[in-house]
Amino acid sequence: MPPKRLPLAAPPPDAQQVGLRIRATRRQRKLTLTALAEQTGLDKGFLSRLERGEKFGSVGTLHTVATVLGTPLSALLGEADPKDEIHIVRASERHRLSSSGTEPGEHTYEAITMGASNSGLSVMVVEVGTHGERTVAHHGGDELIFVLEGRVRVHFGEHTVLLERDDSVRFPGYLPHSLCAEGRKTARALIIIASDQA
Repeated sequence: MPPKRLPLAAPPPDAQQVGLRIRATRRQRKLTLTALAEQTGLDKGFLSRLERGEKFGSVGTLHTVATVLGTPLSALLGEADPKDEIHIVRASERHRLSSSGTEPGEHTYEAITMGASNSGLSVMVVEVGTHGERTVAHHGGDELIFVLEGRVRVHFGEHTVLLERDDSVRFPGYLPHSLCAEGRKTARALIIIASDQA
């Protein structure tokens, strides 16, 4: 009779992954490192090293951090089912939104991310209209525009940038900016906005 095989032991938690999970959860909760230190009673420098994966906390320390962050300890240790952290949006589920109703030449937006407003990340596909320069935007964080199809002109006040297909531009969102399609062809762009988080 062959000997019984013992179940393989789970690999020990990786300090860097635990740190990344702590940082991501803290940012989702909109907590600064200082606030987390105050609420846990732990040293801010220690927490910073913990988030960078330079230190590994005891089970008690990690339990304290998890409690303050309102998340199970198993989630910080990577023992939770990863499917809970994966968000899929099918093409048919995307919401289309026109910038100003039905006026021709205006932008049409399709949100790619859904139900993740606390992630600090906004991703959308935009059918770029020819009259987009009328709407000037500014916001916190960084923005990246990647042209999928056609040509897009991005206006930063008097300064403009012309992007061809597969070109991209990244800039701080506080710069007043607008965009419009160049020429008669349809233009489509992927826009990613990463908001400021402490």
